[in-house]
Amino acid sequence: MIAIVILMIGILALMSGMSGAVIQAKGQEQQMTAKQVAASTMESIMSVKETDPARLGWNAVGNVGSNIVDGTPRGVFVTGMQPVYPVAGADEVLGTADDSGTPLTAMQRQIIITDQCDPERPSYNCAVPGVANVRIRSVQVIVRYFVGSLARQEQITTVLTDYAVVETP
Repeated sequence: MIAIVILMIGILALMSGMSGAVIQAKGQEQQMTAKQVAASTMESIMSVKETDPARLGWNAVGNVGSNIVDGTPRGVFVTGMQPVYPVAGADEVLGTADDSGTPLTAMQRQIIITDQCDPERPSYNCAVPGVANVRIRSVQVIVRYFVGSLARQEQITTVLTDYAVVETP
Protein backbone atom coordinates (compact mmCIF):
# COMPACT_ATOMS: atom_id res chain seq x y z
CA MET A 1 0.00 0.00 0.00
CA ILE A 2 2.79 2.43 0.89
CA ALA A 3 4.58 1.53 -2.34
CA ILE A 4 1.46 2.41 -4.36
CA VAL A 5 1.23 5.82 -2.63
CA ILE A 6 4.91 6.54 -3.32
CA LEU A 7 4.48 5.43 -6.94
CA MET A 8 1.41 7.67 -7.37
CA ILE A 9 3.30 10.67 -5.95
CA GLY A 10 6.09 10.02 -8.43
CA ILE A 11 3.66 9.76 -11.36
CA LEU A 12 1.89 12.99 -10.33
CA ALA A 13 5.24 14.79 -10.06
CA LEU A 14 6.21 13.54 -13.52
CA MET A 15 2.88 14.73 -15.01
CA SER A 16 3.30 18.12 -13.34
CA GLY A 17 6.78 18.50 -14.83
CA MET A 18 5.55 17.52 -18.29
CA SER A 19 2.65 20.00 -18.22
CA GLY A 20 5.04 22.75 -17.06
CA ALA A 21 7.31 22.00 -20.01
CA VAL A 22 4.40 22.21 -22.46
CA ILE A 23 3.31 25.57 -21.01
CA GLN A 24 6.88 26.88 -21.21
CA ALA A 25 7.20 25.83 -24.85
CA LYS A 26 3.93 27.59 -25.70
CA GLY A 27 5.17 30.68 -23.86
CA GLN A 28 8.37 30.77 -25.91
CA GLU A 29 6.37 30.48 -29.12
CA GLN A 30 4.16 33.40 -28.06
CA GLN A 31 7.25 35.41 -27.05
CA MET A 32 8.84 34.92 -30.47
CA THR A 33 5.61 35.96 -32.20
CA ALA A 34 5.39 39.06 -29.98
CA LYS A 35 8.98 40.02 -30.85
CA GLN A 36 8.24 39.64 -34.56
CA VAL A 37 5.07 41.75 -34.25
CA ALA A 38 6.98 44.49 -32.40
CA ALA A 39 9.80 44.50 -34.96
CA SER A 40 7.46 44.60 -37.97
CA THR A 41 5.46 47.41 -36.35
CA MET A 42 8.66 49.41 -35.82
CA GLU A 43 9.63 48.83 -39.47
CA SER A 44 6.18 50.05 -40.51
CA ILE A 45 6.59 53.23 -38.47
CA MET A 46 10.00 53.88 -40.01
CA SER A 47 8.64 53.28 -43.50
CA VAL A 48 6.01 55.99 -42.99
CA LYS A 49 8.79 58.51 -42.52
CA GLU A 50 11.16 57.24 -45.18
CA THR A 51 9.35 55.74 -48.15
CA ASP A 52 6.41 58.02 -48.90
CA PRO A 53 6.97 61.54 -47.59
CA ALA A 54 4.50 63.04 -50.07
CA ARG A 55 1.58 60.93 -48.82
CA LEU A 56 2.46 60.44 -45.16
CA GLY A 57 5.99 61.51 -44.18
CA TRP A 58 7.37 62.80 -40.88
CA ASN A 59 4.13 64.49 -39.81
CA ALA A 60 2.31 61.13 -39.90
CA VAL A 61 4.76 59.59 -37.39
CA GLY A 62 2.58 60.15 -34.35
CA ASN A 63 -0.42 58.85 -32.50
CA VAL A 64 -3.91 59.75 -33.73
CA GLY A 65 -4.68 63.35 -32.76
CA SER A 66 -1.04 64.47 -32.60
CA ASN A 67 1.32 66.32 -34.96
CA ILE A 68 -1.02 69.19 -35.74
CA VAL A 69 -0.10 70.88 -39.02
CA ASP A 70 -2.23 73.83 -40.22
CA GLY A 71 -4.87 72.92 -37.61
CA THR A 72 -5.15 69.28 -38.76
CA PRO A 73 -3.84 66.33 -36.70
CA ARG A 74 -1.56 64.22 -38.91
CA GLY A 75 -0.57 61.32 -36.60
CA VAL A 76 -1.83 57.98 -37.96
CA PHE A 77 -0.98 55.35 -35.31
CA VAL A 78 -3.78 54.25 -32.99
CA THR A 79 -3.45 54.80 -29.24
CA GLY A 80 -3.80 52.38 -26.33
CA MET A 81 -3.66 48.59 -26.34
CA GLN A 82 -5.24 47.39 -29.59
CA PRO A 83 -5.76 43.99 -31.20
CA VAL A 84 -2.99 43.03 -33.61
CA TYR A 85 -4.31 42.72 -37.15
CA PRO A 86 -1.93 40.97 -39.57
CA VAL A 87 -2.91 42.84 -42.76
CA ALA A 88 -2.21 46.54 -43.38
CA GLY A 89 -5.17 48.49 -44.70
CA ALA A 90 -5.41 50.88 -47.63
CA ASP A 91 -2.62 53.08 -46.25
CA GLU A 92 -0.24 50.07 -46.33
CA VAL A 93 0.90 50.80 -42.75
CA LEU A 94 0.57 48.41 -39.79
CA GLY A 95 -0.74 49.86 -36.54
CA THR A 96 -3.29 52.25 -38.03
CA ALA A 97 -7.08 52.22 -37.79
CA ASP A 98 -7.63 50.55 -41.17
CA ASP A 99 -5.70 47.32 -40.49
CA SER A 100 -7.72 44.18 -41.23
CA GLY A 101 -7.78 40.40 -41.08
CA THR A 102 -8.34 38.10 -38.15
CA PRO A 103 -6.66 39.51 -35.03
CA LEU A 104 -3.83 37.45 -33.56
CA THR A 105 -5.10 35.40 -30.63
CA ALA A 106 -4.25 36.61 -27.11
CA MET A 107 -2.04 39.46 -28.39
CA GLN A 108 -2.35 43.25 -28.14
CA ARG A 109 -0.12 46.09 -29.33
CA GLN A 110 0.43 49.64 -28.14
CA ILE A 111 2.34 52.30 -30.06
CA ILE A 112 3.55 55.31 -28.08
CA ILE A 113 5.16 58.14 -30.02
CA THR A 114 6.46 61.11 -28.02
CA ASP A 115 7.98 64.34 -29.29
CA GLN A 116 11.44 64.98 -27.81
CA CYS A 117 13.17 68.29 -27.24
CA ASP A 118 16.20 69.17 -29.36
CA PRO A 119 18.08 71.81 -27.34
CA GLU A 120 19.89 73.05 -30.45
CA ARG A 121 16.58 73.67 -32.26
CA PRO A 122 13.99 74.30 -29.51
CA SER A 123 10.38 73.44 -30.32
CA TYR A 124 7.13 73.82 -28.39
CA ASN A 125 7.94 70.87 -26.09
CA CYS A 126 11.26 72.15 -24.74
CA ALA A 127 11.76 73.62 -21.25
CA VAL A 128 12.34 76.95 -22.97
CA PRO A 129 9.87 76.70 -25.87
CA GLY A 130 11.01 77.64 -29.34
CA VAL A 131 9.51 77.91 -32.78
CA ALA A 132 11.44 75.17 -34.61
CA ASN A 133 9.62 72.09 -35.87
CA VAL A 134 9.90 68.90 -33.83
CA ARG A 135 12.77 66.85 -35.28
CA ILE A 136 13.11 64.05 -32.71
CA ARG A 137 10.49 61.51 -31.65
CA SER A 138 10.74 58.59 -29.26
CA VAL A 139 8.91 55.51 -30.52
CA GLN A 140 7.91 52.67 -28.22
CA VAL A 141 6.09 49.52 -29.35
CA ILE A 142 4.70 47.27 -26.62
CA VAL A 143 3.21 43.88 -27.48
CA ARG A 144 1.30 42.15 -24.69
CA TYR A 145 0.68 38.43 -24.99
CA PHE A 146 -0.79 35.80 -22.73
CA VAL A 147 0.57 32.41 -21.71
CA GLY A 148 -2.45 30.79 -20.13
CA SER A 149 -3.79 33.56 -17.92
CA LEU A 150 -0.36 35.12 -17.30
CA ALA A 151 0.22 38.39 -19.19
CA ARG A 152 3.71 39.08 -20.53
CA GLN A 153 5.07 41.72 -22.87
CA GLU A 154 7.81 42.49 -25.34
CA GLN A 155 8.94 46.05 -25.95
CA ILE A 156 11.05 47.86 -28.55
CA THR A 157 12.06 51.50 -28.18
CA THR A 158 13.94 53.73 -30.60
CA VAL A 159 14.39 57.36 -31.53
CA LEU A 160 13.50 58.72 -34.97
CA THR A 161 14.78 61.99 -36.36
CA ASP A 162 13.80 64.18 -39.26
CA TYR A 163 17.21 65.51 -40.14
CA ALA A 164 18.18 65.53 -43.79
CA VAL A 165 21.56 64.17 -44.80
CA VAL A 166 23.18 66.70 -47.09
CA GLU A 167 26.09 65.53 -49.19
CA THR A 168 28.69 68.08 -50.11
CA PRO A 169 30.52 67.75 -53.41
